[in-house]
Amino acid sequence: MSNTYWNNKGKYQDLADKLTGQIPMMGEADDRYIERLRKMVNAYYDIYNNAGCNSVSRQVARHFPGVMSQLKYRNIDWDAVEEITEPRMDEVILKVAKGKGLIE
Repeated sequence: MSNTYWNNKGKYQDLADKLTGQIPMMGEADDRYIERLRKMVNAYYDIYNNAGCNSVSRQVARHFPGVMSQLKYRNIDWDAVEEITEPRMDEVILKVAKGKGLIE
């Protein structure tokens, strides 16, 4: 796990940093794009911080299909988790950045 958003080295880290800075400290975001990102970031955090233990409330399976099957064992294959999470985060970061007018 080297080039992940978890360790601040994601593919679109600069964009992610700009966008996540707009996520409110508590509650939902007023902006629909930032709210979408907030939900993804919460699920992402749960995966890497809690191995998906809060998966129902964070809707981990919805945001990262297939990842829960990787997290249910004690010896988690973090490379397999990364193969699921990073492309999904890339996709959402680009969509949110486009929606916010940061990129074309």
